[in-house]
Amino acid sequence: MSVTPQKANEIFENHPMRFTRKEKAALRSTLRAELGRLGYDDSEIREVKASGVNLVIGDPHAPYFLTAHYDTPGRTGWMFGTSRWLGHTGANFFLVAVMLLLLALTPAVLDGLLQDNDVTFWGAELVMFLMLAVMVVSMVIKNKNNRNDNTSGVLSLLSMAGKIADDPELRRQCCLVFFDNEEWGLLGSSGFAGYCKKQGIDLKRTQVLNFDCVGCGDILMLASTHPTSVCDALAESLRAEGETPVVKRSRMIFLSDHASFPDSVMISYARRASVGLLYLPLIHTARDTVCDVEQINRLTGSVYAFLRNRCGGAGVPGTDVPEESE
Repeated sequence: MSVTPQKANEIFENHPMRFTRKEKAALRSTLRAELGRLGYDDSEIREVKASGVNLVIGDPHAPYFLTAHYDTPGRTGWMFGTSRWLGHTGANFFLVAVMLLLLALTPAVLDGLLQDNDVTFWGAELVMFLMLAVMVVSMVIKNKNNRNDNTSGVLSLLSMAGKIADDPELRRQCCLVFFDNEEWGLLGSSGFAGYCKKQGIDLKRTQVLNFDCVGCGDILMLASTHPTSVCDALAESLRAEGETPVVKRSRMIFLSDHASFPDSVMISYARRASVGLLYLPLIHTARDTVCDVEQINRLTGSVYAFLRNRCGGAGVPGTDVPEESE
């Protein structure tokens, strides 16, 4: 089952921001209603409160997690580098270089102008404080448009939920999780990983497919924090279907909730900057108004085919899901 433009527009218009507790709760209510319409009953849906409120559908003992974060960011686009000229990596290096240069020049300039060591010291401290203040203020000012980051991921999980709802085997072997507080340092996913460990779940045997920023861009990117079997297997499956995914191994540059799990992949669409580096377009800015629903449906169709191929028979070698969770 695909996500319809009407359903996408409902979320775009009714839940453009999920920054405050009230805004997040409103989206979770909408998601619960939609999941119920797809055939999931209340016993399959739970809210796991672990460094945020994570909405979980299915059994966390399942060998596959399909995930996306539903919270939205502050106005930090300038800080996280969405430059079409320098790309994500280049823009961040440029920002760091400017900050370091400013910190280095401030004492020298003040000392040359005033020749007062006390003024020089406190002037440098003030510049550092102002830079930190600008960063913090950017994080707490709500970004009003968030269609790519990460309403696109929310719609992807709804699309996967619709497909899995009619597939008993995949419904048994997949757990869907809408993560909270990704924008505050992956708090929701790391909290959920801790919750799983307390439940006796071996996350080394769990493969995680994380949808983040898939609504805008023309290069299908698979990013993992280190070489993982699920990333390589998904890339191979997509290539067999005629796709040309770009695989990235990065812990800091393309960072999302997949980093909270050992065998995981972040699925995104990127663009290539003028200097050749990849970046995620429009995110954390008021210009984040583009979300290609057809692209999301094509992507989730390919991911569904990958999972059917992996789980349609005996599933993942060496893994099994108990019929009932403890």
